Amino acid sequence: VRLAANHAIDKKAIVEKLLRGYGVPIDTLEAPGYAAFDPSIKTAYDPELAKSLLAKSGYSTTKPVKFTIQTTRGFKPKDYEMVQAIAGMWRKVGIEANIEVYEIAQHFELRARHALAPAAFYNWGNAIGDPTTSTGFAMFGPSPHSAWKGKDLIERIGPLWGEKDEAKRIAGWRAVDKYIAGEGEVIPLLQYVQPIVHKKGLKVVPQANGMILPQLVTQG
Repeated sequence: VRLAANHAIDKKAIVEKLLRGYGVPIDTLEAPGYAAFDPSIKTAYDPELAKSLLAKSGYSTTKPVKFTIQTTRGFKPKDYEMVQAIAGMWRKVGIEANIEVYEIAQHFELRARHALAPAAFYNWGNAIGDPTTSTGFAMFGPSPHSAWKGKDLIERIGPLWGEKDEAKRIAGWRAVDKYIAGEGEVIPLLQYVQPIVHKKGLKVVPQANGMILPQLVTQG
């Protein structure tokens, strides 16, 4: 069911139609520019595959799997609208999702009690681009930021916190991301793109972490 939910989402359509192109579809918790980003890890939009996976679990459009998805409304650009679109895509393959709106503070409170709904919309930031800040905190069970408590990831991620060989550390995180994608344990949607509006005659050097550095704004 988790894999079906992943394959049923057209992320490109969400970016183009809801965000007017201001986003980059992603398939892992590592976005382009992050140290452990691996472009070879893909979870393709394939509704027919989603239907096949659901059928193996005994579900279909006439006998849908049902669960609740929680989301904020207005906390992030088009958050509620994205979840609405996802629910519509899911419905076409045999997933019936009930949308529940909550405030971001409720998300934190429910996550701390491990009481979130089966699916919940969330966002993260990673200004340093290190995998510990994205995949690590989000998917390592003992982390207070993680809703995923699976022993499978605790065993895979645990040793990486103390890995001193940088090449092995990054390779280890990429292997973890590949495993997560293969199991459908999280549904990465997109990397938001921040537009910078400025008057003519200025040259602005954009930063990958979203910051605007005054010293790099010049006449040009």
